Amino acid sequence: MSAPPPLCIPLPTPNLNSTYGAMLIGVLFSTFLQGVLTLQTVTYYDSYPKDPISTKLVVATVWCFDTFHLILIAQSAYHYLISNWGFLPALLESTWELDLNVTFIGLSTFACQLFFLKRIWVFSGRNWIMVGVLAALCCVTLVVDIIVTVQILEHRSVAEFGVQKTGILVAFISGAVADVTIASLLTFYIRRNRSGFEKTDSLITLIVRYTVTTGVVTSLLGIFTLVAYFLSPDGLTFIAMHFCLGRLYTNALLATLNSRSKLRATLEGTSNVQFDSSRKKDNSTNLSMSIPLSNFSSAPGMTDTQPSTVNVQVHKATEVLQDQYIYNQKRSLEENAIRVVGV
Repeated sequence: MSAPPPLCIPLPTPNLNSTYGAMLIGVLFSTFLQGVLTLQTVTYYDSYPKDPISTKLVVATVWCFDTFHLILIAQSAYHYLISNWGFLPALLESTWELDLNVTFIGLSTFACQLFFLKRIWVFSGRNWIMVGVLAALCCVTLVVDIIVTVQILEHRSVAEFGVQKTGILVAFISGAVADVTIASLLTFYIRRNRSGFEKTDSLITLIVRYTVTTGVVTSLLGIFTLVAYFLSPDGLTFIAMHFCLGRLYTNALLATLNSRSKLRATLEGTSNVQFDSSRKKDNSTNLSMSIPLSNFSSAPGMTDTQPSTVNVQVHKATEVLQDQYIYNQKRSLEENAIRVVGV
């Protein structure tokens, strides 16, 4: 009598919609954001050839980080959806490319945060304590990202992403706190440059809104990613959202740098018009007076044929100088406001 065939226990089939389907959508959105980032990078190098070499290196570094990250997540999607399509054991194993993507997102985010921290350091009068605390908070996020990556690499399981709750929670919370704090401090130093001029203050208000929006968008995506993680830790929806987080930082950085030309064009247009109109007004109002010489004793050798009065014309140069001083102060405040978010 032949032995009965061995029992085959079917492997659990994951829900592809909330796992690898969500991953595919995340890769597509990341590809779109990478295209926008590349366009902004080309625009930056073309428009600001005289920027400091340190700023150019930051731009090149974050672009390289994001490009390599896109290669990692695209290869992961190809591995699960093409190379191992229908092979269930492969869907349960994590690849080293998928594991490393967490670290590269952390590196891009950290580089962008350091750039804005440098601006805060300059405009806070080199406040080492404040900048040091913020830098430590940003370092915590990066270190936790690296630790989570190492732990997932050791287990090589997709389910490990749902196990690292403490590390992921710390990383997202510290990152969100750092983003909100950096945006708030930048807003404070920008608003401190208000001059009382209506158009100048309108320009500063525009910069404030842009700065706040940048910090809020990255913070909100981090919070939504954290919510998606706790709602579905076994799915990959939170990973798909996390794919895009680093590129929001880098696109915000490039948008900040590239917006300087438009802001300075607005600055030039409003400032020149205001000063020219005030200068014309001052030049049109000169002071003239006549001084009779009869009020003074005759000097030796003075004859009767000499004029009896002397006409004196006094230009109101003092007011012009005052307007020039106000104009220079106004321009200085506007430039400082732009430099807070740029260089």
